[in-house]
Amino acid sequence: MTRRQSLCVNMVIIALVVILRAPTLLPSMYTIDEAYYSTIAIDMLDGGTVYRTAVDTKPPGMYYIYAGVFRVTGSNTLFAVHLLAIFVVVATALVLRRIGARVADDWAGAWSGIGYAVFVHAYRPGDTLGANSEIFASLPLALSVLAFLQGLKKPDWGLMFLSGALVGVATLIRQPSAVTLGVMLACLAYGLLISRTYSLARVLVAGNAVVVGFLAVIAALAWHYQLQGNLHEAYSWAWAFAIRYVESETTVGYVLKRLLTVHLAVILLSALLWYFGIWQVVATLRSFWCRRAVSTGQVLLILWLALSYLAIFIGWRFPGHYHLAVLPPLSILAGQAFSRFVAEQRDSLQVRWRWIRASMIGAAAVPAIAFLIVALSVRAQTFHFFPVVQRIVKETSANDRIFVWGTSPQLYSFSGRRMATRFVSCTHLVGAYASRPREVRDRGQSVIPETWQMFQADWEAHPPALIIDMSTVDPFWSAHPMTRYPVLRACLPRYRVEGVIDGETIYRRL
Repeated sequence: MTRRQSLCVNMVIIALVVILRAPTLLPSMYTIDEAYYSTIAIDMLDGGTVYRTAVDTKPPGMYYIYAGVFRVTGSNTLFAVHLLAIFVVVATALVLRRIGARVADDWAGAWSGIGYAVFVHAYRPGDTLGANSEIFASLPLALSVLAFLQGLKKPDWGLMFLSGALVGVATLIRQPSAVTLGVMLACLAYGLLISRTYSLARVLVAGNAVVVGFLAVIAALAWHYQLQGNLHEAYSWAWAFAIRYVESETTVGYVLKRLLTVHLAVILLSALLWYFGIWQVVATLRSFWCRRAVSTGQVLLILWLALSYLAIFIGWRFPGHYHLAVLPPLSILAGQAFSRFVAEQRDSLQVRWRWIRASMIGAAAVPAIAFLIVALSVRAQTFHFFPVVQRIVKETSANDRIFVWGTSPQLYSFSGRRMATRFVSCTHLVGAYASRPREVRDRGQSVIPETWQMFQADWEAHPPALIIDMSTVDPFWSAHPMTRYPVLRACLPRYRVEGVIDGETIYRRL
């Protein structure tokens, strides 16, 4: 590949990401996940402590990213967050291009980066356009793999330490990222026991460096929380309670439904990428079966894909954005197979090549463009809650706290009012998670112990000036009126109905 061709590939990648994420630069584009991150980040900037004054079952990385952006640009500046997300997606695609070139050739790398740039957006905008953990965790993971491959090429303890540390960073953004550590150790074992390209001493040094790098990042954050006095809370919410959440009850019928409507849908919309990615996996496994040499880099990519794919099945709920974590290794593998396919087909009949090229472009462009149109057409609906936010701002002062009964953290972040309790969403109180079957979540049983005791302590410490009841308008919460729960029901006599806006009932403290 010439320098000019290389520059053109980079420009194509950048252009694709900017165009496909363009809706996020419009003022009325936001997703519910961003509201969770924003609310906790704002609470941190207002003097709160993560996992103590604001809680959720995610690791802290995203909260710190949002808090860092808001500290520079101002509270709840989602435009700046979206700009950062564009940069992260572009950087990830370019790193994947570099990995593809390292394990194969320049054109394989180019198609890897382009494939990621396109198919990371080929699903519902609510899953692909949010500045969420899958998007941000993919960059340090890609960098960790690149550092690991470079460390294999020339033994370098520092690069191996860096690769492990980057996996640690990704894990603090999204917990399942930790499986990449196992991928790296398995590759070292492959090089020692099967391909016999590495000595025992080299494997031990490299393996220790990767593990130490990973543990150093986790230990540094644990030490920080120990100094803050919230280490126990951080462990409980980001690990123990997160496991309770993913292990919470589901049904076979619900799992099958999600497999068809979400998992299969994602694969079909990215069929081109999955087809060539699996093609490359099969070709590599065939070489291994025939006892031909298989590079450690190829083994790493296949294991990375396999473990990332298995992580989608955690909790048996298959949210669409979970699938984004599979795209980095899948894009690199698909890029290799697609590069070979293009080289072979160019030598075929000209008419046949034109048909093949048109089909490939259509398979890649149609899903991405379709969801770009969807994002542009529905964006105006995302701010339907603004009348309630305006009422909250009008009826309260900057120092007042509010309580939202339901799953609407955007009312906190957009109004600029702090939470009366630590719960960004009331789902933890009643177990009404969106990814649970309706008959399970309507039971009103929390999967996290002592949540109502935490709620009562927070309420008594700073009772809210306003209560916004979403159960009167949100069908998802219709089975959970406030009067159903004794702790909350006991608080209501001290409040009166202030008004109803778009079906949402607002209570004011007497």
